[in-house]
Amino acid sequence: MTALSNTQTTSRSRIAVVVACVALFTDMLVYGIAIPVLPLLDATVQAGPLGTGALFASYAAAMIIVTPFAGRMVDRVGPRGPLLVGLLGLAAATLLFAIGGPYWVLMLGRLLQGLAAGMSWVASLALIAAVVPFARRGRTMGVAMSMISLGTLIGPPLSGFLVQHWGTATPFLAAAAFTLADGALRIIFIRPLPAAADDPTGPLAVLRIPGSLSTIGVIALGAAVIATIEPTLPRYLHDALSVDSLGIGVLFALIVVVGAILNPIVGSFVSRVDARYLVGTGIIVTSAGFVAIGLSEQLWQIVAGLALIGGGIAFFSAPSSTLIGGQGAQTTPPALGGAYSLYNLAYATGLMIGPFLAGSLVSALGPQTAFLMLALTTVLLGASTLPRLPTATNHSPR
Repeated sequence: MTALSNTQTTSRSRIAVVVACVALFTDMLVYGIAIPVLPLLDATVQAGPLGTGALFASYAAAMIIVTPFAGRMVDRVGPRGPLLVGLLGLAAATLLFAIGGPYWVLMLGRLLQGLAAGMSWVASLALIAAVVPFARRGRTMGVAMSMISLGTLIGPPLSGFLVQHWGTATPFLAAAAFTLADGALRIIFIRPLPAAADDPTGPLAVLRIPGSLSTIGVIALGAAVIATIEPTLPRYLHDALSVDSLGIGVLFALIVVVGAILNPIVGSFVSRVDARYLVGTGIIVTSAGFVAIGLSEQLWQIVAGLALIGGGIAFFSAPSSTLIGGQGAQTTPPALGGAYSLYNLAYATGLMIGPFLAGSLVSALGPQTAFLMLALTTVLLGASTLPRLPTATNHSPR
C-alpha cells in the first residue's frame, strides 16, 4: 500500500511539474509572438516612439503590481486559482491583440498579459517547489527555465512566419489556440486546495530570512543582463558589422539556445555545490562575454561573447530560482507564494533597469565602451551578492 501511495504521489508530482512548465512555456511563447508584431500595428505606429515604449513597459509594470497579490493568493488557496486567473488574462490579451487597435485596446491587452505573467509565474514556480524534493529541485527548476527560454525562442520566428503568410492577426489567433490547450491542462490536472486556516506569511517574511536579499539580487542581475543587450546590440551589429535583421535574430537565438541547454545541467548541481561557486562562475562567464563584445572587431567575436553570456545567465537563473523557494520554505508557515512573488518582482525590476542602464552608457560612451562598462558593472553587482548568498546545501531536503 505504501509503495502504491508513493507511486501515485510521484506520478501526481510529475504531472504538476509538466503543467507548470507548459504554463511558463505558453506565457513566454505569447510574449515572444507579440514582440515583433505589436510595433507593426497601425495603432502602435500612430502612437509614436513614446507610445510604443509605454506599450512595452506596461507589461513589466502590470507584472510588478500583480505579483504580491499572486503570492498571497498562492499561499492561501494554492496554485490552481492563480493559474486559472493567469489563463483568463492571457486568453483575453491574445484576443485583444488580434483586434489590432485602437491603441487603448492594445494597452489593455498588454496590461492583461503582464497580469497573466505575474499570476502564472508565481503559481508555476511555487508549484514546482511544493512538489519536488529539494535534492531534485535545482534540476527541475533548470528545466522550467529552459521551457521559458524555449517559448522565447519559438515565439518571434513563428510570429514572423504567420504574419508573412496570413496577416498580423494570425499569430495571436495561434497564441489563443496554445492558450486553450494549456488551459485544459491547468483545469484537469491541478486540483483545488482548501483555504489556509491560518494567516499565511508573505514576501516581507521571506525577505527577513538571511540571504534573501542576495538571492533576489542575483535574480534581478540575470534579468538585467539580457535586458541590457536587447536595445543596444542590434544597432551596433547593423551599423558596425552590417548584420541584417535575420542575422540579428539568429544571434539572439544563440543566447536562448545556450541557456536552455545549460539550465538543467547547472540546476542539477544546486543541491550538491555551494551556490556561491555557481553564481560566481556566472559572474565571470557573463563578464567575459561583455568584454568579448566590447573588444570585438569581427562577427565571430560577438558570437563567442553572446554564447558566453547565454551560458553565464544559466549560472544565475538555475540557482536563484531554486534558492528563493528554499528561503520561502524557512518561514513559519512556509511562504512559497511569497518567495516566488519576490522572484517575479526582482525579475521584472531587472527587465526595467537593464535597458535604462545600457542606453545611458551607450549614449555617454559609445557601444563598445558601454559593453566593457557592463562587464565591470556585472562583476561589481554580482560580487556584492556573494557573501550572504545561501549555499543551497544548507537547505534541508524535504
